[in-house]
Amino acid sequence: MILLDGKTNAQKILNDLKSKIAKLSAPLQLDIILVGDNPASVQYVSMKQKKAQLIGVKTNLHQLPSNSPTKEIINLIRQLNVDNNVTGILVQLPLPSSLDTTLILNTIDSSKDADGLTAANLGLLFQKNPLAIPSATPFGIIKLLETYQIDLVGKNVVIIGRSPYIGLPLTALFLQKNSTVTVCHSYTQNLKTICQSADILVSAVGRPNFITSEHIKEGCIVIDVGLSPDPQTGKLVGDVNFETVAPRCSYLTPVPGGVGPMTIASLLENTVNISRNKEKAQNPLI
Repeated sequence: MILLDGKTNAQKILNDLKSKIAKLSAPLQLDIILVGDNPASVQYVSMKQKKAQLIGVKTNLHQLPSNSPTKEIINLIRQLNVDNNVTGILVQLPLPSSLDTTLILNTIDSSKDADGLTAANLGLLFQKNPLAIPSATPFGIIKLLETYQIDLVGKNVVIIGRSPYIGLPLTALFLQKNSTVTVCHSYTQNLKTICQSADILVSAVGRPNFITSEHIKEGCIVIDVGLSPDPQTGKLVGDVNFETVAPRCSYLTPVPGGVGPMTIASLLENTVNISRNKEKAQNPLI
């Protein structure tokens, strides 16, 4: 079994982005909206800011109280949409349950959608439109697989989870690579049987140790997107029961150090691409 090392490969992407940023004429600014003080979200935003700073992307954090109304956040996003100093906009998820997440995300100008979470970018992704900004986590997963030269053409891919932020955009990206994709969810029957047909299994359900050796066939490639506290130890773990799955699979992402670092690198790659596309539009000869 080979571990898919997201940490090392994310750093290679960041080093490449730093070189690209040095060639851009305009400074890059990523505005991050953080609502509330969820410890995991605060930590994740801090990591994003540190990586951005290391490669030359300025970040501007808008931290709002958890009781902020949807309208207030929408008004802030509208201001950022028209601010020429803002390259990309990111709303850190999850938002408090009192807020309308879909409405808030879709207020972001799709051309500034650094995390690739607007409905417009999801639609463009399914249309194979080159202007689509891919959702950062799915984008990172595909890049990680390609780094290990894993051929995706014709592979049977099973994705557990159909959220518009991971499952659906990842489906679009695998389809672009000519994979055959099955999407499973809470109403899926015979889940284990379906999973056992997968050449590549992606779990994004947020249930600790949910995937066991019974879900996979010998040699399967397993991508663990989950991160949640183990009810027994309190330790953050993935969806995949590492000890039972590792001996049966050919490749496996660790938690931490797998998908997470690739997500941050992909977010920043999206930000750089937003700036490069803007410069190309202003000067087609670039």
